[in-house]
Amino acid sequence: MKGSDAILEILQKYSVSNVFGLIGETSFPLYESWENYHNIKHISGRDERNLAIMADGYSRAGDMPGICEVPGVGASYILPGVIEAYNSGVPMIIFSSDISTNSEKRNFLTEYDKSHLFSKITKEYISINSAEEIPRLLRRAFRIATTGRMGPVFVRFPMNVYSGEVSREELFAQEQFSHYPALRTSPEDSVMKDALKLLARSSRPVMVCGQGVLLSHAQEEVMKFSEMLQIPVGTTISGKGSYRETSPLSIGVVGSRGGTKFSNGILDSADLIFFVGTNTDSASTSEWKHPPFRLTNRGIIHLDISEAELGNNYATDVFLYGDVKLTLSRMMKLASEDHLGRKSPEITSEKNNAEKLISDLAAYNSTSVNPVHLVKSLEAIVPDSSIITADPGVGAIYSSAYFRVRKPGRKFIFNYSVGGLGFSLPAAIGAYFAKNTSTVCLTTDGSFGFFQGELETVRRYDADIKIILVNNGSFGWIRATMVTQFDKVISGTDFSEVDYSKIASAHGIRYDRIERDSEVAEKISKAFAEEGPILIEVIAEPEDRLVPPVPEWEQAARKHGTKYMG
Repeated sequence: MKGSDAILEILQKYSVSNVFGLIGETSFPLYESWENYHNIKHISGRDERNLAIMADGYSRAGDMPGICEVPGVGASYILPGVIEAYNSGVPMIIFSSDISTNSEKRNFLTEYDKSHLFSKITKEYISINSAEEIPRLLRRAFRIATTGRMGPVFVRFPMNVYSGEVSREELFAQEQFSHYPALRTSPEDSVMKDALKLLARSSRPVMVCGQGVLLSHAQEEVMKFSEMLQIPVGTTISGKGSYRETSPLSIGVVGSRGGTKFSNGILDSADLIFFVGTNTDSASTSEWKHPPFRLTNRGIIHLDISEAELGNNYATDVFLYGDVKLTLSRMMKLASEDHLGRKSPEITSEKNNAEKLISDLAAYNSTSVNPVHLVKSLEAIVPDSSIITADPGVGAIYSSAYFRVRKPGRKFIFNYSVGGLGFSLPAAIGAYFAKNTSTVCLTTDGSFGFFQGELETVRRYDADIKIILVNNGSFGWIRATMVTQFDKVISGTDFSEVDYSKIASAHGIRYDRIERDSEVAEKISKAFAEEGPILIEVIAEPEDRLVPPVPEWEQAARKHGTKYMG
């Protein structure tokens, strides 16, 4: 069998049904073979960077590693998407065609060394230099991507490999690694019992769940564990969905990206913190202020699949090295055997006050659309089955803080490991193909320019993606940060006026515009009543004029007399 056919045969055996790709001269043989593999859908995008993000969104929305295929000439363009996936622990496999091996070191057009670019931002860089290596090394790529602390694997195919021969005897898959996490591990019972003893003795414990919970598909175990031991649960922004936020035990998102005075206050007053599947990064801890880095009479338990992250930022009493789902399942069994239990925490009054504040914020009369009102309307209208992808800025910060997830599981996809702009639409395209249901892209005018070309991709596949574009005419997040740090807005943040209705029309996509709160519910409901893509422009104030719930911005808002929405 030809090498190009062998690649597709292996993908087929791993149940791959979608590959996000962009054809190039070095990949012609692969695409010619692809014409005979109709059950593997090739989703063609317009930019390599976005293809990597599509694969990321596909992976996070489901339980299979996302796969993207790019020509060697454009491989460097995928770096931002690969870095985000690597830092987030998202399983992904990148195929990159390249010049033939006999053309290397001859200054052949498009030639450059990719190993140095990708070896530090992937779990492994693999170069397949002969056709007979294809099955073995692709099996390796799937194993590495879907086990341990998961992440991207880069696979290079010099184009002469496509025409080489592969023995059919080698064409088998290790099917266990077609889904993630493929293998699970847990700590020793004695270590888990140490953690349970600390939890049993504590009077004010809190669990903080990160994206590791969602990647482990452990949200049900988190719910049962917290209810069994009556422990309040907060999540990081990337871990949102790890816990049902309508539960009496939920305190919502913590930290500086979605954290509120209520959630951060509960966290700060805890005498024991159980970090679950989180790397305790700066965004989820407000730069290690919530919880405070140093606090006497406080215990820390940390459960994570990454040995590098365990106890990395806080003095830790018990290190639980393992998969979240398997470890919590075993801990519940041990707790049941020892008849461990706790009384309900007294946080109801504080929760009620926090919800009252959100209602008051949603009713605030802004000069344009109130973002809290927008988010609460989305909460009421967006189906539980829909995934919401959000760019940094107005959409992400308000939705993480004030959108209450009704069912545990992946509801939001944020890119808050690195936080680059232009993530939401390609991630929404990936999520749409993973879930095959209406998807929401919550973006801003600052991010829109990064992915505008993918509107054509959305239209070509008639993807049911509702694009909600919050337009404040600027890089609003940057403006607010400038005011906080310099007491003024520095130049370089404002945009000229853009007619988004014409951009939507040029791509054959429906368009609507929301200028005031009274229009929000009706127009969003109408968008979901009709299948197919739509671009809804929402007019809002920049973040320096209507300040989102970012703890470090509150003081500057008070100083300058602007409304703080937290």
